[in-house]
Amino acid sequence: MFWFRIFISALLSVMFLVVYGGCNWYTSLRTGVGSFFFEWERTIPFLPWTILPYMSIDLFFVLAPFACRTRAQVVLFARRVAVSIGAAGAFFLIWPLKFSFERPHADGIMGAVFDWFRTLDQPFNQFPSLHITLSVILIDVYARRFSGPGRVMILGWFTLVMLSTVTTFQHHIIDVIGGAILATVIFALFRRPASVVGEDADGVAGASPERGLEGAVSGGL
Repeated sequence: MFWFRIFISALLSVMFLVVYGGCNWYTSLRTGVGSFFFEWERTIPFLPWTILPYMSIDLFFVLAPFACRTRAQVVLFARRVAVSIGAAGAFFLIWPLKFSFERPHADGIMGAVFDWFRTLDQPFNQFPSLHITLSVILIDVYARRFSGPGRVMILGWFTLVMLSTVTTFQHHIIDVIGGAILATVIFALFRRPASVVGEDADGVAGASPERGLEGAVSGGL
């Protein structure tokens, strides 16, 4: 299982880098790339310190296969992530968008972190926010791994991760909505098998965000 987890983590990481990086590069060569935002978004504050929760998703992403308790959970996680990346990549190419606000300069340590981060990223790959979609998938993994205060901390941290998509001026609200919709579709397509239910840290499957997503989808149908 250890090497299987290593393989899945590496495979998904490479897939993300190739698809996300490739779409970013290709879109940077295109002309007429537009933006979509609500005028009231200009009132959203720029919070430099939120770059830390924003970037922390990378660590959670790489370690997620090790947080899964069984091979079936690892496979389910891999399927959800792979399809999410592929679907988001298709949207990035079909409906290319760029972030339209000027990103303020931050001073001090946060400024250095931002400057480094911006050398790696470009203002494209906006809709849907893959950050939001992957956050929801990761919440399901880690919320099942921990219980009690640990679960509360996980939910609180990922709330910051998702909020940071707009407070770091990386995404517009429409991108966040798109990422949430994609996550809902992914959870509807890849449901947790009955054989896996009951493997949560506290034995309560209903405590996971997946339950809420599935309920919302079922209710909509």
